[in-house]
Amino acid sequence: MSSSSGQTALSVTQINKQAGDLLTQAFGTVEVIGEVSEHKRAASGHHYFALKDERSQLRCAFFRGNAMRSRHPLREGEEVVVTGRLGIYTERGAYQMIVQSIAPAGEGRLAAEFERLKQRLLAEGLFAPEHKRETPVMPRRIAVISSDSGAAIHDVRVTLARRFPLARVTLFPVLVQGAQSAAQLRAAVSQLSTDAFDVALMVRGGGSLSDLWSFNDEALVRGLRDSPVPTISGVGHETDITLCDLAADRRAATPTGAAELATPVTVSDMREQLARRGERIRSAWQAEFHSRAQRLDELGRGLVRGGPGERLRLERFRLAGLVAPLHRIVERRIGLQRQGLREMQQKLERGHPRQRLQALRDRLLVPRRALNVAIAADLSQRCTYLAGLTRRLLVTRERLLPAFRQRLDRYRPSSRLLVDRLRRERAHLDGLVRQLEALGPEQVQRRGYALVEALPMAGADGIPRLVKRAADVRALGRSTESVALRIRFVDDALRVDWPAGSGDASGSAGDSVDNGR
Repeated sequence: MSSSSGQTALSVTQINKQAGDLLTQAFGTVEVIGEVSEHKRAASGHHYFALKDERSQLRCAFFRGNAMRSRHPLREGEEVVVTGRLGIYTERGAYQMIVQSIAPAGEGRLAAEFERLKQRLLAEGLFAPEHKRETPVMPRRIAVISSDSGAAIHDVRVTLARRFPLARVTLFPVLVQGAQSAAQLRAAVSQLSTDAFDVALMVRGGGSLSDLWSFNDEALVRGLRDSPVPTISGVGHETDITLCDLAADRRAATPTGAAELATPVTVSDMREQLARRGERIRSAWQAEFHSRAQRLDELGRGLVRGGPGERLRLERFRLAGLVAPLHRIVERRIGLQRQGLREMQQKLERGHPRQRLQALRDRLLVPRRALNVAIAADLSQRCTYLAGLTRRLLVTRERLLPAFRQRLDRYRPSSRLLVDRLRRERAHLDGLVRQLEALGPEQVQRRGYALVEALPMAGADGIPRLVKRAADVRALGRSTESVALRIRFVDDALRVDWPAGSGDASGSAGDSVDNGR
């Protein structure tokens, strides 16, 4: 449609689409923090909600594909960080945000704080590899800093008892989550000393960033780095990284991995090494015995070859006297070695994991009974609390429900007013349609006018361009041999080829005419 100034007017769809493109280009992908409000889930799986703060709100659309990949569900009234692109819903002309992902606002702040503290400590050289210490190969005294009731300490105890039962394990029971956990962790680290321990393990099971936040405490990280005892960190799962992992001398992906790093040499390895050493000792003594026997044989043959009978007899007596002590010495040394092997084998039997495991089971019976009683009491107390809370909620609901129903009836619109408003809007719309039809190009063509369009050259991409002046046709003819024109009448369109260099804009005798578009 052409306006009075000669420019083509934009449709509502075009202006909405262009405005949406400008918003997307101007802002790109943005993150917005706010409270979830008016959340609705459509049957198609799409989510629609408003993100608001104290003064404003922003409409959001969270389509099914992105919503299915999101790990955080939408909850009414929750403060979240929304990542997406701004745009305009063309059909309604509504300004909105197309959501790509959603994360809790608290997690985002913790991640930013974690990265800031990590970079600062990294700049100080706190995580430098040259500051890492070697852990002992066969630790006899192991300190474990962990919760005494979690799965992590159970895995560590089982692994240590299986791999190296000779080590003495000391547990520092602490809270590993909550407001008091960081202080307890720092206190446990401050009790480590080289006089009491060879290596220390700090372990905990997996969790979210907020669950593991105690292990990002700056004072705890510095205390772990300054500890005189080599430390091994096994906090969370393989994908969880804390500042304690970076500050420790060694880092394991899991608590079980930390126990394995602390005991690189196992009882099985020691047994194999002892067996190899015993075999080498037996082989050495057998070689020495054979060597001495060969030497005696050589001496005997020398006596036979070089002396009279009497000298030979005397030498034989002397040799007999030498052989007997040699046998006794060899047998005595072999007996001592066998006795040492038996004592070592008895020591290994006394330190067998079965003995240690039975003793640990006996020690755990009383705490286990006490823990079961405490859990049962706590569960009963919580059930009683929940029952009371449920009764109070029901009473509050019955008290507030009549008031809310009265307010809803007060603001409910009248059906008669809606019908009158719809009738007026339809009448206004019909008038605009008639006015649009009266001003359209078809009405002008019906009065005897036609539209002339310049077609794009053969092989070129483009759309027909409306021609308003003859000078435009002559200008196009300077760059080509002929100009393809299309004349649009009210009932059909004709194609005309205007030759370049012609003095007027009329078609030649050889002009081609094409009915249709």
